[in-house]
Amino acid sequence: MSVSRRFQFAWYAQHLLGELVLIYPVAAIMMSEHGVGPLDLSLLFALWSLAVVSAEVPTGALADRVSRRRLLIVSRLVKGCCFLTWWVLPGFWGYLAGFVCWGVASTLRSGTAESVLHDTLSAAGAPEQFEQIYGRAAAAGHVGLVASFLAGGLLAGRVGFGIPLALSVVGPWLAAIAIAAGVADPPRGGSARARNEAFRETLRAGLREARSSVRLLHVIGMTATIACIWEVFEEYLPVYLLEKGTFTLGAIGVTFACASGATIAAAAAAHRLPFRSLRAIAVAFGVAGALLLASTVAAGVPAAALLIASAGVNGAAGVLLAGRLQRSIRGHARATVTSVAGMGQEVVGILLYMAVGAGAGMTDWHGGVGLLGVLALVLCIGFVAAPARS
Repeated sequence: MSVSRRFQFAWYAQHLLGELVLIYPVAAIMMSEHGVGPLDLSLLFALWSLAVVSAEVPTGALADRVSRRRLLIVSRLVKGCCFLTWWVLPGFWGYLAGFVCWGVASTLRSGTAESVLHDTLSAAGAPEQFEQIYGRAAAAGHVGLVASFLAGGLLAGRVGFGIPLALSVVGPWLAAIAIAAGVADPPRGGSARARNEAFRETLRAGLREARSSVRLLHVIGMTATIACIWEVFEEYLPVYLLEKGTFTLGAIGVTFACASGATIAAAAAAHRLPFRSLRAIAVAFGVAGALLLASTVAAGVPAAALLIASAGVNGAAGVLLAGRLQRSIRGHARATVTSVAGMGQEVVGILLYMAVGAGAGMTDWHGGVGLLGVLALVLCIGFVAAPARS
């Protein structure tokens, strides 16, 4: 069995439209040109993650109590407000306000989207399709990114940042319309008592399960640490490539697009990979980190090729890890448990943002990025050696 074509179309469309944000490839450069230095830029990224940390688990528990479909709609609307704020209020405080909107939007989706997909597939009698549809949706999101990177970089190089920023509001709001049109709230798992329990009880149930299994803790640990390294790096990619001196704004957009293309292919094909053990997933993240590290000593096309390969390997590993996490959750507070992993990821992200900013302040962006590559290799070794690696 499988889910309806209407659901699949809406699911893939909202992922694509939600990432159709033309300011993506040049956002860090735009902020730098408005007086935001390396440490201030890292502070903005860290405060962005702090906004997510503050709301991650409570909104996950909320998603186990109220309409998850509505939360997904609100999430997309609030994300669009981020770029509207940046457009209206350029400068550190305007960027901070926008990042807070984006952080809240992320928490409303984190755990909620995975839970909607898992429960929809379970209701249709096709839970084994999670990695396939999750991977295709991730690929659809990266199609939106590719379009954003190509159009945004070229458009910013020709007319400046204003028009790409204004257009960035539209994509997430169209994604909200796609959700409203084609996604329904699936039946929830658990007993009737569990479905009617109070918010605090749902929160406690999710937190209890998150720490109930060594294997689940292992998956959460990987999600919170090694899996977030590329996401942290991605925010610095424009200024990192610009520092190499051989990349124009258009070339940065093309490199971003090619990296997303690699992620598209890897995410869409990840469900076909036979290597799904936690050890294999950790090794894949380690390979992505090694390629990232190697890019710091390369320039031009070789550097871009290394980053593209790193993005592809990371994309496949991320899909497999997400599927492993969902299969490891047994209780009804699925969104809460997923949000615990997301909160851990944001806490680690804050530390990484500040570390990269400090490293770049003392050396350059290459030094900060090299730190991320080394950390990925160290974490890879640690997870491979950990006892709960099956």
